[in-house]
Amino acid sequence: MSRMMKTLLVIGIRIALLLLTGAALAAPAELGGGKEWLAWSTAERNVYIRGFIEGYWRGTHSACELADDLFEVGKPHRLYQGPSGRCEARLENYTKIRTTDSGPDFTAYTTVMTEFYTKYPEFQNIPQVYLMRFLTDRNYKTADQLHKMAVNGEMNTHF
Repeated sequence: MSRMMKTLLVIGIRIALLLLTGAALAAPAELGGGKEWLAWSTAERNVYIRGFIEGYWRGTHSACELADDLFEVGKPHRLYQGPSGRCEARLENYTKIRTTDSGPDFTAYTTVMTEFYTKYPEFQNIPQVYLMRFLTDRNYKTADQLHKMAVNGEMNTHF
């Protein structure tokens, strides 16, 4: 595969990942924020979180799998040390989902988002998709920590 083709594939993958998160081309009014979140039922919030996490997982893993076809092709690698393995090792994870008799429980995410939008209405313009980046396993924040970040200018608050 030519270098130009590899570059185009990488660019295509990046665009696909941006579109997957819903933040790439959406107008600010389309991104969704606190007013929308608070108007949803618990079931609707769970559907959003589940869809976000499943979409993130599928999109990032597909992109990482393509890395083997794009980079270091034909070179030997130890198990999980090839391009896809290194890519997957750097991914953020959302593993705070509990399993109950009635199905997956997303309260680790929905509670933080609901509390943030309820306690701090001045930041209801921040889209849910943006807040989700602060709820990964490595970056997990409470509603109060999110508020502190917003007040201190450690996160984007204008959309």
